[in-house]
Amino acid sequence: MEPVTAALLFLLTVYIGAWVYIRKSPAARERGIVPYGPAIMVKTQAGKATMERLSAPKRFWRGFAFLSKLIVFGLMAFMTGLLLWQSTMIVTIPREAALGPEYILGIPGLNPIIPIGYGVIALIVCIVIHEVAHGILARVHGMNIKTTGLLFLVFPIGAFVEPDEEALSKASKKDRGDVYAVGSAANFIVAVGLALLLTVGMLGGVQASYGENPVIVSVSSGSPADLSGMGMGMVVVGMNDEKIEGISDFFSYNASDPGDRINVNLVKDDRDFVLEMVSGVMIESAPSDQPAAKAGIEPGMILKTIDGETIRGMDDFNRVMDGTEVGQTISVLTLERTGGEWVEAGPFDVTLTDGPLDKGYMGVTSSFAGMGVNTPDEILGFFKDPYRTSEGFGGHVMDTLRYLALPFIGLSPMPSELTWLFPTGGALDGDLFWILANIVYWVFWMNLMIGLTNSLPAVPLDGGFMFMDALDSAVKKLKPKTDEEERQRMVQTFTMWMAFLILFLIVWQFVGPRI
Repeated sequence: MEPVTAALLFLLTVYIGAWVYIRKSPAARERGIVPYGPAIMVKTQAGKATMERLSAPKRFWRGFAFLSKLIVFGLMAFMTGLLLWQSTMIVTIPREAALGPEYILGIPGLNPIIPIGYGVIALIVCIVIHEVAHGILARVHGMNIKTTGLLFLVFPIGAFVEPDEEALSKASKKDRGDVYAVGSAANFIVAVGLALLLTVGMLGGVQASYGENPVIVSVSSGSPADLSGMGMGMVVVGMNDEKIEGISDFFSYNASDPGDRINVNLVKDDRDFVLEMVSGVMIESAPSDQPAAKAGIEPGMILKTIDGETIRGMDDFNRVMDGTEVGQTISVLTLERTGGEWVEAGPFDVTLTDGPLDKGYMGVTSSFAGMGVNTPDEILGFFKDPYRTSEGFGGHVMDTLRYLALPFIGLSPMPSELTWLFPTGGALDGDLFWILANIVYWVFWMNLMIGLTNSLPAVPLDGGFMFMDALDSAVKKLKPKTDEEERQRMVQTFTMWMAFLILFLIVWQFVGPRI
């Protein structure tokens, strides 16, 4: 067992023992330490005096609360629309590419894309911001704060401020809405500020080395590149004595037959070296419901010929497929690794279907030798300005989603394997600069996620309570003769179904591709 896994299991065992003890201990309860679902809540009085002092400029906070309501209702409409749009697209995602349920919870260590170190720091910071904002507005409107404290789920996962529930329920809709809105809005505003700090302030002056050359950003397990020892951060500068001076040279490399061994010239940490690798276009994925898989083609195979034409590189593959049409049957000969050697497999008769482009579709993803590549200039350019190529509102939305999805492709924002390509200089040179950049990115990411999630119109989220109060006001205005009991029943019923709809749309992201 790996040391990290053993340490996590030990911590989990200790945590479960502590949770069981606290659940049965009156002494722990008297000290404000209580179970809260699977978490442990530590209630204190800390921070109340600070929130009292911060709430002093009441005119400022009332103005901030008004702005917060506009932000949260805007985010509410955006997120609901985004979920509805995604629900129509989800069936196009192959079963093999569907996210697992572990991605639902934004808890470091449990969610595979959130690192424990950066994730815990970011989660604590953004929940403190969220809860302190609630506490300040509660005091602005004269509501008492009962307790403050921390939540633990093996690791600290956040903080909380507990206002007086009776005072909150008796407050006017306006004041109650102020308290609900400021938490999510504060997270969103901080996220925007940190994004500007990272993209403009920290990365604005950074330049890339080997800017146009292909740099390896991913290597598929068991691929020719993996078997040769290639890894993230290596820059390709030549193949079999041919210079590779740009990413177009890499994709157009067609000098060697599939299965031939080639020498790849690489640079890493300013050190030149050569690795030997099997050449060819490798099948990265072949979903079971697509033509290639139905014909018997499997991930890990190398394309040798299509209808007799040799596939030496990505340009060959794209050129041959560009000449196909829907319904056409092509004969595909491949190489597969057996007993340490690459041997012929096939031919496979693949009947092409309709795809995203106006040509025949095999239903595979592919790469040269299992390498995912990009250029240092492109990587840094996206970090500096995610919207540099955006066109229209839709383009900005898609680029925002890509920026948030960086952890899914191993960028958060910059893994240590790539930092050598981006010398920083100054007081924050080298590792320290990129550690701070990663912290800023994850605090931004967590704040945005919590701000967006809590804006959804689903009780018990803040946006859900705001939606319910807004709906109650609308019904009261549109149907003034409806008695209060009937109006509340209507509002609660509609709010409940809205919450179920939001829950379904979220779960559908994970279940839809598997149906």
